[in-house]
Amino acid sequence: MSSTILPTTSQYANLGTYVPTILKRVEYGIGSLSKLADILSELSVSKPFLVTGTSLATKTDITERVKNASGCESVVVFSGIQQHSPIQHIRNAVVELKTSDSDRIIAIDGGSHIDAAKLMIHLYK
Repeated sequence: MSSTILPTTSQYANLGTYVPTILKRVEYGIGSLSKLADILSELSVSKPFLVTGTSLATKTDITERVKNASGCESVVVFSGIQQHSPIQHIRNAVVELKTSDSDRIIAIDGGSHIDAAKLMIHLYK
């Protein structure tokens, strides 16, 4: 007689924190945006540089919600990263980052924007 154990809802995380070795942290899940101001304060961030795509920045209120949730007086938004992170878009973002006096990068949207942010850090240094 064999028995099958089916996964329960509690076995799947809907909210959590992932702390990799290179990045400081990745927050995800419903309600994670409410942690942003505390996280930025903990990291002494006063002027974040928000990397996203044009569609998210112009067709949704997500960018404004992130800006408001940051608790920062100034948030620079760069929405010129397209799908697959073209290198010229990343170079443009690095130029704007260098002139913005921003002290941390926040990437929102999809994998292309997260990858772009990682390459921006490399090119910036």
